[in-house]
Amino acid sequence: MRKVIVTFVLVFVVMLSSCSLFQKDSFQGKWQLKLTGGITETFEFDVLEDYSFSMNKTINYGTRDYDVEIHGKIDNDGSVRADIVASGQTMGQIEGMFSLETGKGKWNASILYGEWAATKK
Repeated sequence: MRKVIVTFVLVFVVMLSSCSLFQKDSFQGKWQLKLTGGITETFEFDVLEDYSFSMNKTINYGTRDYDVEIHGKIDNDGSVRADIVASGQTMGQIEGMFSLETGKGKWNASILYGEWAATKK
């Protein structure tokens, strides 16, 4: 009985270690992205198993609210190009690079533009 318990504990520890290593060796997980420049906004998002992502937020600019979505996919080498969609229309892109823990690049959306930085949580 004791051997069974010890074996179970060892298998469980190995499984937990493997899962946490997988998350650290992958873009997959929870992230935060901050746009700066023409506007300053922060988005929370998840990178899925296939490295795709989508983030949504209502942003006030001028006197209007805009429903903004940024969606795209991170390539295996970390490069990214994603669409910025505001109120149903593609307005621009973000471009840049992700590492396993951070990301940075540039964004543009019609008359607004700037830089972005991301951090894995």
